[in-house]
Amino acid sequence: MSGPITCILVGDPILALLSAAGIRAAEAIYAGYAEAERLRGEHGVASDRRNDSLRAADRTGRAAIEHEAAAAEARFEQLIAVADQLGASAQVRATRPVRPEGTDYATVAAYARGLHQLADELQAILVMAADRLAAAAGEDEARFEPGTAALALEGTTPEAIARRLLERIAHLGPPPTHIAALAKELEATPPGERANLLAMELRRSVQLHLDAAQRALVQQATGTIVRQTLKDLGYEVEDVADTLFVDGGVLHFRRAGWGDYMVRLRADPKAGSVNFNVVRGVDAEAANNEATVLDHLAEDRWCAEFPALLNALAARGVRLDVTRRLAAGELPVQRVERELLPRFAADADEPRTIASPKSRKLPS
Repeated sequence: MSGPITCILVGDPILALLSAAGIRAAEAIYAGYAEAERLRGEHGVASDRRNDSLRAADRTGRAAIEHEAAAAEARFEQLIAVADQLGASAQVRATRPVRPEGTDYATVAAYARGLHQLADELQAILVMAADRLAAAAGEDEARFEPGTAALALEGTTPEAIARRLLERIAHLGPPPTHIAALAKELEATPPGERANLLAMELRRSVQLHLDAAQRALVQQATGTIVRQTLKDLGYEVEDVADTLFVDGGVLHFRRAGWGDYMVRLRADPKAGSVNFNVVRGVDAEAANNEATVLDHLAEDRWCAEFPALLNALAARGVRLDVTRRLAAGELPVQRVERELLPRFAADADEPRTIASPKSRKLPS
C-alpha cells in the first residue's frame, strides 16, 4: 500500500535530452500531418478547377520537398555516425520518426521540417555530450592546472585558448557579457602567469555557464518526458508548461473513471525532488476529512501503477529514486476544493464517484 511518495531525480541527462527531442519532433510532425489532411480536403474540392500550370507547379514543388526530405535523412545519418563515436547511436536512432507512407506535398513537407528540427536539436545535444566526455577526461584541467606553463602546451596562444573556450558554448548563443569580457582580456594578454590566471578564470566561467544551461535544458526535457510518458500510459494529464521542472509547481493526472480522485505531482527544482500524492476533489462546504475505504482503495491502486511509471520514465532517461513512501492511510488523502482542480474531458460524462477497484479487506 502507498500514500504520499517522494523521489529524487537522478536521471541520465543526455538520454533525457535525446528522448525529449524525439517527443517534440514527433509532436511537430503529427501536427503537420493534421494540417496536410486539412489541405487535402481543400484540394479535393478545388481539384476540378486546377489548370495544367497549377498541376505542373505542384509537381515541381513536390520534387523540391522530396529533395529536402532526402537531405534531412542524409543529415540524420551523419548525426548517427557522430553519435556512434560517443556511444549514443542507438539512442539517436530511437528518436527518428518513420517516413510517411503518403506522398502528397504537405505530408512530406511536414516530415522534412520535423526531421530537420530534430536534427538541429540532436546536433546541439551531441555537442553537449562530447563536451561532457572531454570534461570527464580532464582535458581542460590539464591545460590550466595552477603552477604549470599552461599556455606553452602544444604551442597554444592566449587567443587560441579564448577561442577554444568560447567554442564550447557557441551552441548556446552569444556568450554572457562577463565571459565575453574575460575572453577579450585574455586575447590581449601576452603569454605568462597573468594569461594563465585569466585562462583559468575564463574556463571556470564557461563551465559554470555551460552547467547552468545544461541543467535548465535537462529540467525542461524532464517536463516533456513526464507529460508524454503519463499520456503513453493512458492517463489524462493536466495541461501545463514543460518548464514545470525548471520553475517548480504541480501537475495533476488521472484515468477516466477515477471520479473525484487524481494524483498530484509536485516538482521542486531546487531540491531536485518530485512528490506524488492522491488527492480528492470535494465541494467547498465539505469539511469532513476522515479516511474512507475509497481513499484506501485509491491509494492502493496508485501504488500498483507507480512502478510502471518509474520504469517508463527510466527508459527515457528520467530516473526517480524513492526516498520516502508512506503507507496508505498513514496520512489522510488530501481534500481539495473541486474548483481548484483541473477539469478533464471525461468529467462531463462520468459521475463524481471513484470507479470500483477490486475490493479487498482493509487492515484494522
